Amino acid sequence: MSTTEALAQAATVFDEGQMQLSRVYSQAILSAAHKSNVVAQVVSELEGITSLFHSNRQLLAGLTSGVRNTVETDALIVKAFQGNVHELVLNLLRVLNEKGRLNLIHALVHRVVRDSDRLLGRCRVKVQAAQHLTEAQIQTLSRQLQDRLGLVPVIEFSVVPSLIGGLVIRVGDLQFDSSIRSRLEQLRKNLLEGKIHEIQSRRDQLHTSA
Repeated sequence: MSTTEALAQAATVFDEGQMQLSRVYSQAILSAAHKSNVVAQVVSELEGITSLFHSNRQLLAGLTSGVRNTVETDALIVKAFQGNVHELVLNLLRVLNEKGRLNLIHALVHRVVRDSDRLLGRCRVKVQAAQHLTEAQIQTLSRQLQDRLGLVPVIEFSVVPSLIGGLVIRVGDLQFDSSIRSRLEQLRKNLLEGKIHEIQSRRDQLHTSA
């Protein structure tokens, strides 16, 4: 799971109104970024900001604590980010501050990342393996996925030793399981079904003989 996703899930549960706000802000900034051909840059910078706030929790707390008024917080935002991020990103932070919604930043960026995939021709792919893959294996897998999906895969990799071997690949609601664990489970199921069928056949033969 990426940092942005983890932060969004760890945040306080958002009510429907707040989720709607995330959608509205996401659509607005991505539309503006798309017109200026800076979608990738804007998304990357927003992810960087959430990572910064995550590693320095006091920074976001200081901006949202209410100790400073909106004007003072705006001055701090401009001082910290002007010249370091795209103007669209800076303006978004300033608008969130003006509306008292800076605490929305993690869920908002999570939404922006998800919504931006379509514009960038990407798709999120979750890959599980029994052990870490080499860089060459990851590159090969990435090329194969891109050829099949027609999109650039953004791979989220995790190690699950219980798989024993092989891979489990999830794209959206689709899952492809080539793990040894899955094969063993299928083998066990087939053996069990075969055993039941054998017992049933013998029972039928006994009934016929009788």
